[in-house]
Amino acid sequence: MSIKKDKGINSHLIIFALILSLALAFGIGACASKEEKEAKHFKKAHEYIKEKNYKAAVIELRNVVQLNSKNDKAYFELGESYLKLGKGREASQAFSRAVSANPNNLQAQLKVGQILLLARKTAEARKKAELILAKEPENVDALTLLSGVQLQEKDIDDAIKTLDKVLSLDPKRFQTHLSLARLYVLKGDLAKAKKYYTEALSIKPGSTTAAVELVRLYGRQGDWKAAEGVLNKMVEHSGGDQKSLFLLARFYEERGEWKKAEAVYKRSAEGASVQDVRPLVNLAWFYARRGDYKEALGEMEKARSLRKDDLNLLASIARLHMKFGKVGRAEALVDQILEKDNGHVEASYLKGKIDLEKKRFDDAINKFNLVIRERPGFGEAYYLRALAYLAKGNRELAKRDLLKAVQLDGRQVKARILLAEFYLKERDTNLASEQIEALLKVAPKDPRVWTLKAGLSMLQKNHQQAISALKKAIALDPKYSSAYVKLGIVYNLKGKHDKAVNMFKKALETNPRQADALMFLVQTYARLGKYDKAFNTCESMRKSLSRSPSHVALVYYLEGSLYLGKRNTTKAEELFKKAIETNPNILGPYVALAGIYVRQNRVDAALSQYESLIKKRPKFLGAYMGAALLHDRKGEWKQAEQYY
Repeated sequence: MSIKKDKGINSHLIIFALILSLALAFGIGACASKEEKEAKHFKKAHEYIKEKNYKAAVIELRNVVQLNSKNDKAYFELGESYLKLGKGREASQAFSRAVSANPNNLQAQLKVGQILLLARKTAEARKKAELILAKEPENVDALTLLSGVQLQEKDIDDAIKTLDKVLSLDPKRFQTHLSLARLYVLKGDLAKAKKYYTEALSIKPGSTTAAVELVRLYGRQGDWKAAEGVLNKMVEHSGGDQKSLFLLARFYEERGEWKKAEAVYKRSAEGASVQDVRPLVNLAWFYARRGDYKEALGEMEKARSLRKDDLNLLASIARLHMKFGKVGRAEALVDQILEKDNGHVEASYLKGKIDLEKKRFDDAINKFNLVIRERPGFGEAYYLRALAYLAKGNRELAKRDLLKAVQLDGRQVKARILLAEFYLKERDTNLASEQIEALLKVAPKDPRVWTLKAGLSMLQKNHQQAISALKKAIALDPKYSSAYVKLGIVYNLKGKHDKAVNMFKKALETNPRQADALMFLVQTYARLGKYDKAFNTCESMRKSLSRSPSHVALVYYLEGSLYLGKRNTTKAEELFKKAIETNPNILGPYVALAGIYVRQNRVDAALSQYESLIKKRPKFLGAYMGAALLHDRKGEWKQAEQYY
């Protein structure tokens, strides 16, 4: 081989070696750079976590896992940071990715198990607990997870055994003592529950959670002195912090010990500052609950002097005005807030309530739309918007909102009552029963609920059950006149007219303005042929209700109906006209007069009554039908078609 040829080969080898070395250098440099970046982001994330700047930590940790999708520790810390930010779904995803990256990351396995337990995926949570315990049989967190699984499986005894094992491993574990106390409460073993609550408080004397739960336990036993002692110790250990003082004050208030409650609220209020005016606001609401507007407003103004530009505080003052019917003052304050912040949720809510009260229904709906957009879980806003829709005659939208209200808040009694009434009117016994059964659980002492139960029983043709339900309503509230009226109706249906009369009279005794009671009483007398008693009742009620035009008009209408029953058309017509003169908005006399005129073949006069009715009540279908039939009778087909 020639030297020249060797030189050519060598030059090629040199170039190849140079390229290879450069590639390796760049490759190694790139790898080192990637690892360095990962470490840099991880370090920065830890600094942010130490500063409790979790939003920034999330950004850094996401950079880490983008660079290295196998970094299970970064995924775990990302999950923890998401939890701190209240982002449960994102946290769950991060912990799951940590487990996928490294199944031996038991911390991540535990977090996934805890999230599964919270989601009530009991079987899957059990698998996670068992997986960890197979590797670490004495892992107290995994044992605690297992006890939670056993509780969801309704195996309280095994849950207790598991927590006993936790205590044998860690006797000073506060949460375990607290959990055992709760389990013994579920078992009904209050002595052992008390023991574990006491031990929990010996470990963490300032725990308001353990103290309040122990107070409730003493309350169940009627040992209020012991309950008071627990709360006083809690206040002592906390150094008299605002939360502890508030709980003690509420305890006295709920017990009706007003002077003690006021003293503790005042003691708490002494610690109010520019940073925290809540103690003054708490004292104000105490006075408000006691019906003392002046004192309540005084404390609110003290708070306002400390925080003049606090819009939330202004909203609290507006709410106070609303509570005491000072709607004008409330609205002025709410408008002031909305001028500065037109998206203020509390002020918008109050403005919506004011609009509803003032029959500005479209404005109310707009305000509640804003509230619901900002606080989609606020059931009361859906209920109030439903009232606005109802006032506008939109039953379907109202029903939709009522269903959402009870879905968000199962204890929404007013919304459930309206839904039950809807379903009873629609004769849907299944859906009505669903709402009524829920009401009996959350409001068993509300007489309205038992009245609804009676209505359901009537639809199911179970008169005796209806009578029992109405008697229960009356027992709960002897002044609840509607229950007497409904009981009277049931007795009438059963042919027990004397009992019916007594019920209608009782309703009028409890509430002389009970129009239904008066109407049914007069009708029952007429049905029994006791016209003298019917007329006497009307005369008596007209005198006692002489200052109420709507009731006087009703009496004239009832008297007219009695004369019509006695075939005295002239007198009946006179009284129906008097009823309309007294109260033009009463509907019955228009229908009655139209009927008289039809029978007398005075078609135009009858039409006039129906047309007046349509003006008064545009959605009253009976008036349209009556007018259409009369136009048909006159051969006025086009006009008839318009009414049809």
